[in-house]
Amino acid sequence: MPPLKRRKTTMLNSETKTDGPLCLLTVISDPGKANAMARFALQNGAQMAYHFYAHGTAPGHLLALLGLSGVRREMITLTVPEDQGNALLEKLCHQFHFDRDMSGIAFLQKMDSDGQKSVAEYAYVMIVAVVNEGDGEYVIESARRCHPVGATILRALGTADHSKKTFDFEIVPQKEVVLIIARICHIDALHQAIYQDLCSDQPGRGILFSLALDRVAGLLDRVPDCAESEETAQDHPETVWEDDRFALFVVAGRGHTSQVMECVEGAGGTGATILHCRLATPESGGWYGRLGDPEKEIVLVIEESEKTRRIREKLEKPSDDPETQPYPVGQLQVVRFNQLSEIRDAP
Repeated sequence: MPPLKRRKTTMLNSETKTDGPLCLLTVISDPGKANAMARFALQNGAQMAYHFYAHGTAPGHLLALLGLSGVRREMITLTVPEDQGNALLEKLCHQFHFDRDMSGIAFLQKMDSDGQKSVAEYAYVMIVAVVNEGDGEYVIESARRCHPVGATILRALGTADHSKKTFDFEIVPQKEVVLIIARICHIDALHQAIYQDLCSDQPGRGILFSLALDRVAGLLDRVPDCAESEETAQDHPETVWEDDRFALFVVAGRGHTSQVMECVEGAGGTGATILHCRLATPESGGWYGRLGDPEKEIVLVIEESEKTRRIREKLEKPSDDPETQPYPVGQLQVVRFNQLSEIRDAP
């Protein structure tokens, strides 16, 4: 398997006037603990906290241990200066006892990196499936048939070109985003199991991709390590290791995603997934402060590198119009990708 290249990028955060390299620190836990973790992180170096409501699941034989099956979850993604990411994760682990209590899971993703890093240097990956509403459970069932995994499901909206119109009104497809954190040795089996069960010739079925994680702390540490046979197993022959595709995360105000999509489509992009969230900053208040926190939408775009470059140029282009200021954009390299729709030629 060739080395994974991480091309140098920066995340422009126009809301904090920061243009230095950032990393993403994500925490998934129950809503009460997740909010406490976010407040702690914002007081200790995090710049932004994006709150997503989710649904958590866990495999049957782990239920007694984890106590997390079929319950409400909250996912909080923090933007942190890259040189502070590891230290903040350590503080969160110490403050909330990730190593002892069932407090949830946290993982770190660096968006800027010079040089190359081989696949063997990564211990964990995040497998992401964007599917139609109601198909999220099928994704999880498919994954669990080959390995016991927990998962988090987020609600989302689709903007792909297969959207339908009725009476001249566009019907935006409801989507589910399934997140599965797994050890690197399990990525081939999990990815292939999901792909084989979900892939069809139905247009707009969804996409399946994976992102490398730099560090993971929490519940996954209690899952048994990979067997030696799994660590040394050859890659599945049908699985492709991507080297030229990226995930863009664009932050927009609620109701302003149409401008983002104009940039995406103008640069040759074919669709996106929109997730709703609440934004908190170090200046946000406590529980009552949530009422004043602005609502945001994260536009997720997966494209090849050249289209990604053109999209970023359009999104980050300075403007004299205060309504069209440069959008905050984050970029991560996709390490595995599949369309779940196989469009076959007519006989």
